[in-house]
Amino acid sequence: MRLEDSLLYLILDDAVGSAPAAFCEAAIAGGVDVIHLSAGTVLNAEYVAEIKDVCHANDALFVVSDNPALAMEMEADGVHLSSAEESFGQVRAMVGVDGIVGISTHNAGDAVLGIGVGADYLLHWAGRGAPAAFSGLSGAAGCTLFAAGLSSPDDARAVVEGGVYRLCVEASLLADGDVTENAAAFSRLLGRMI
Repeated sequence: MRLEDSLLYLILDDAVGSAPAAFCEAAIAGGVDVIHLSAGTVLNAEYVAEIKDVCHANDALFVVSDNPALAMEMEADGVHLSSAEESFGQVRAMVGVDGIVGISTHNAGDAVLGIGVGADYLLHWAGRGAPAAFSGLSGAAGCTLFAAGLSSPDDARAVVEGGVYRLCVEASLLADGDVTENAAAFSRLLGRMI
């Protein structure tokens, strides 16, 4: 999977439960392209390795939040920085030109900074306001932008109807019921036949 082709991004949280590999495999079957291991998740080598193995076996990208050393050690595809204020240059140097570096942004200033430093993607936490936020971003053409901060499929539908075609969802949005079908519902909003 290439980042440019990725439409559905998943942040793992406590909703994953005790079987993270099975959760991730089900989410990928429903159309998730990128799995993001958040800094708040309990990290141990076995947990991270299971998720990485599922991602790589199923052609999904795997990124680790705020820990470039762990990302490199575990052969993740990249690192996600929780803030545009983080040391992007140091992280880029660690992961190299082939590694992915993404940034969370919460306002136009953060987003412009993320684009300016050359982030590979932005998770922009504008929720339903993503279409307006994205349309006003200077220099955003060609940047991979995911709308984050969505609290329901209705939020996602409103964002897609507003012209945004990449979504970031948290695991809690997929955990109630069939994970694959829940992910597929978001994928279908993006025009995928799953």
